[in-house]
Amino acid sequence: MVLCFLLVTLMLLRGHGEVCGTAIEAPMNIIYEVEVIKGGRTITEPQYETDDYYAVTAFAETIDEAAKKATRFMIDYLEEEKGLSRNDAYALLSLAGDLKIAEVVDVPHMLVSMHIPKDIFK
Repeated sequence: MVLCFLLVTLMLLRGHGEVCGTAIEAPMNIIYEVEVIKGGRTITEPQYETDDYYAVTAFAETIDEAAKKATRFMIDYLEEEKGLSRNDAYALLSLAGDLKIAEVVDVPHMLVSMHIPKDIFK
């Protein structure tokens, strides 16, 4: 298995939404840890987690399409990993999901992310 990652631009500061491509970029060295989970879920776009939340991302040509995809990706996650029905996952996202416009600068590719806090599952 070959796993390739490309980190193009490392930014010190960028607004959530990146509306015009302006950011503070800087040369830097980073250590990036990737964990491959054999037999794990198949995903079509990046998903990530921190100690506090799980997040999915979705690209599309419009913000509406990207938001719908991100919502579907999170419903998939909640169904497959947390055992919720699709209807319960959808309702939970209306209460606890955090849908964010992550990037609009790369027209026609809009990026939307959805986060859900992990502490609601304790």
